[in-house]
Amino acid sequence: MDDTAGVRSHGGTTPRGGRRRPAPGLEPAHSPRKVLAHGALLRRFVEGREIRPVHVRLDIMGPSAFSRQESRGGTDAAGRADGNSPAESALPTADAAALLRGFAASGGRAVTFRGARETTRHPGYPAVCDAGHEAGLRLGLVTDGTRLGRPDTAECVASTHTWVRVALPAGTEAGFQAGGSGSGRTTLASLLDDVGNLRQSAIDPDFRIGFHYVVTERNSGEILAAAHAARESGAHYIRFDTDPYSVPHGDPYAAPADVAPALRQAALLADDAFEVRLPRPADGAPNGDGPNADTTDGGPREARFGRCHYSRFAAAVDSRGHLHPCPQVSPDPRYDLGDVAADGWPDVLDGAARAAWQATDPRTTALCGSCYYRPQNELLELLFSGRVALEDALGAYAAEVPSTLHADFL
Repeated sequence: MDDTAGVRSHGGTTPRGGRRRPAPGLEPAHSPRKVLAHGALLRRFVEGREIRPVHVRLDIMGPSAFSRQESRGGTDAAGRADGNSPAESALPTADAAALLRGFAASGGRAVTFRGARETTRHPGYPAVCDAGHEAGLRLGLVTDGTRLGRPDTAECVASTHTWVRVALPAGTEAGFQAGGSGSGRTTLASLLDDVGNLRQSAIDPDFRIGFHYVVTERNSGEILAAAHAARESGAHYIRFDTDPYSVPHGDPYAAPADVAPALRQAALLADDAFEVRLPRPADGAPNGDGPNADTTDGGPREARFGRCHYSRFAAAVDSRGHLHPCPQVSPDPRYDLGDVAADGWPDVLDGAARAAWQATDPRTTALCGSCYYRPQNELLELLFSGRVALEDALGAYAAEVPSTLHADFL
């Protein structure tokens, strides 16, 4: 599907076994061009006026010192169960709630909860979400799904969230168990039930829930089964991606011979109520090896932008409450722009560290050589420089995408 495909009207859902009414296609919601849904913000941007991020990726749990195997032992966010996880790795509930209220007061509109550890294991997750929702923020969650069936988490998500993306490690029960499905999850069936129940009970009319399936050598034989399972669960979509360490150059069609046919078969399950997103080669190239790779030998080409414009629209905050330009460089201390939990959003956004970052050419920095947000930055550079007229771009986008789903999640 094209990134500018129109959005279909949203309807409700029916129990498993019945057909759901149409749901909007998600391609525009995931498109780098989605920033064009923000005309007023872009006008301020091209005029050189101050703008503040509308979307933040927030990690309230922090990095884990223990292994994946150890993480199945039941340690909570404060490390009380077995001591493997230090209490200081989680952002305190009161601080997280205050941070979100401050973000909303500073022009914030949306927050995505995601991190190296499972976010919903934070003991204050419902309270944090309530605070953000009451402040007017829209909430998204990237999760392993292990706690979506817990009453407190399910009620929280249904009443406050706009979207949820659930990691799906396998397409069959046997594969699910063999792959180590994550702490607290016993069966694939229970995960599918939890997703279907949330689609039924969610309050936000724009609520979307779906699965993210990363194709690896271990689970490549269960692609079609995963698509069937996702569809029957009541999910809005399944998104397939490839593991760059197991698939040459990140190209799904360079994977073992059985992968491409299975992906094509999975795509046939799509209908007006269920979307299948197939993996794509690296941006701009059929044989790339990362976000900046689009030369014929798979190497990176020079990005066509000289400033990190994207960090003016979206940012990341780590589990200490420190601001970073984007998730790609968070929580690396070299990209620490200040403590928004302690000092507040206005002081940090207007501070010297962020000003210095805005003046930096990111192509010269350690972690930005393969910018995951290159398409956004290149579009913003074209608009800022005047090489593309803003009003022309806004008009063309509005004609192609009359209504952008989840527009604030830039």
